[in-house]
Amino acid sequence: MAEQIRAVIWDLDGVIIDSAEQLRQSWHVMAEKEGVPFTDEQFWATFGMRNDHIIPLLWGSMPAEQVKRMADEKEEAYRAMIRQSAQPLPGAMELMQALHEAGYAQALASSAPIANIEVVSAAFGLQRFLQALVSGESVPRGKPAPDVFLKAAAELGVEPAYSLVIEDAVHGVEAAHAGGMRCVAVTYGKDVPGLREADLQVNNLTELNVARIRALA
Repeated sequence: MAEQIRAVIWDLDGVIIDSAEQLRQSWHVMAEKEGVPFTDEQFWATFGMRNDHIIPLLWGSMPAEQVKRMADEKEEAYRAMIRQSAQPLPGAMELMQALHEAGYAQALASSAPIANIEVVSAAFGLQRFLQALVSGESVPRGKPAPDVFLKAAAELGVEPAYSLVIEDAVHGVEAAHAGGMRCVAVTYGKDVPGLREADLQVNNLTELNVARIRALA
């Protein structure tokens, strides 16, 4: 089997926080302001991707300045909603604390902009447990490329083979494996073929503990 796990890398949306509804609403706010069409089907089809991929994909080629303006409008709306209503998902803080006490290095690595990550980190006090915060906007390629997870492992000083990713999206599972890492998929009762490719599936994080993570090695 692979080497023992020394680092745990957390995705953000759908793992530490359920902000899908705030994300969905923020895309609609931006689309209405910009006068462009947007549907919930488009939201779910691009969930987990970076803004600079989603915007040209949905609305065609445009100047980088326009992409940034639209992305900034969406993120401002999102952060305002998070500050008002953010709550951690069941088991997330408990597992993060248990891993910290067990001596695991931990990082948060998300496709989200760093400002969003920092808002959630401040709201939940994640700096108590995490040694690194990594945004997908700081690497060349977004998920399913492994860049954001590889950067997180590098910042922790841990080789990918000793690292475990906790994800809830198919693109995230693919990214973890592409980087040579193991992956736990949080399914919330969904049976999604791509999530079955994870090394372990759990319904929610209350089902995951340090012993189960150690057993993956």
